[in-house]
Amino acid sequence: MPFANLSIRLSSSGLEDVEVLADALAWLIGDTEAIEIERSKSWHGSPVHLVTAYLHRKAGIKTALANLGPNLLRTLKMQLAQRMDERNALHFRLDKSALASAEVVLADSPGPETVKLRLKFRTFPGQDALAVCAESLDALIAVAAIPNLEAEEE
Repeated sequence: MPFANLSIRLSSSGLEDVEVLADALAWLIGDTEAIEIERSKSWHGSPVHLVTAYLHRKAGIKTALANLGPNLLRTLKMQLAQRMDERNALHFRLDKSALASAEVVLADSPGPETVKLRLKFRTFPGQDALAVCAESLDALIAVAAIPNLEAEEE
């Protein structure tokens, strides 16, 4: 699959439990070591946290995207033309409170209550970026539709 990288970013106010959000993000991507938490203060002095993950290995990206589920991936494929930029990156947001509850829900609009994801694709000259992205999403939908047998055995 022609993935270059996947970056994930969310911000957390001092009122939110940043560890819960970091754990939810680690659950989504399947890698606790890729999570970084930057602690700082807002203009008014209250604590603010920026939780990020940057994946560049294809296997890790594939796992994280498959964890989104086939329905969300199908929605992204249908909205591909609106979500792709001129640099071959697919942009979308997830609902932060749903993610903290171990649910993956596509956010309707940008805002502080969202998790920003940016998936960068590698394309070669002469390739149609939308077609490459659509083929990759089709392959991910097939992978995401297969149930995880390890989880069912427990």
